[in-house]
Amino acid sequence: MKDPKTIHIYCMAKQDRSDRVRWLLEEMGVDYQDHFLSRKKGELATPEYRKLNPMGRVPTIVEGDTVLFESVGIALYLADRYQSKNKLAPSFDSPERGHYYQWMVWSVASLESVVARMFTFDGKSEGEVNEIKKYVSDQCRIFKLALVPVLEKQDFILKSGFSAADIMLAAVIPGAWDYLVKGEPALERYMDRLMKRPAAIKAQVFDTPDMTNA
Repeated sequence: MKDPKTIHIYCMAKQDRSDRVRWLLEEMGVDYQDHFLSRKKGELATPEYRKLNPMGRVPTIVEGDTVLFESVGIALYLADRYQSKNKLAPSFDSPERGHYYQWMVWSVASLESVVARMFTFDGKSEGEVNEIKKYVSDQCRIFKLALVPVLEKQDFILKSGFSAADIMLAAVIPGAWDYLVKGEPALERYMDRLMKRPAAIKAQVFDTPDMTNA
């Protein structure tokens, strides 16, 4: 029987989209347990797992009777639920709450939807790959218009300091490092700051992905 006080994370590797969930929990000191599933072995398609996530994707978390999928939704839920452990989300009455929502959603709806294309090269011709890279490069120039002015003025994406929004951003940005970070001092400093956080290191967010058994 699963401990209802433990967050159970269903994932394929520590560097899939569960990485941001694990990092967040490490920052807050909340107990969690990983459950690694293999697509090759059909473990994402079992009836038991499809009851948790009908799409057969990861991550999914289980906390007692609560079952959630979609990494940003999970992060929003956990950051609020465990504020007493470590405040990683502005209070509901904070003027920063709106900006917090903005960056949390932007990290996946705008940023990750583009960065993810860098992982779609398999089976494509050289010309197709170059088209993808050009698209990502063009979009990253636009993204920097939003990120750089903020990070030139402050250490983290919110004035109040480190938050779950930084976790979401930092987990996605490396996928387009050469187009988004390289040669951009404000972003280089930002990522260096985040990559050195003990909780990120413990969660192995920035380690080389090991998808051997996925």
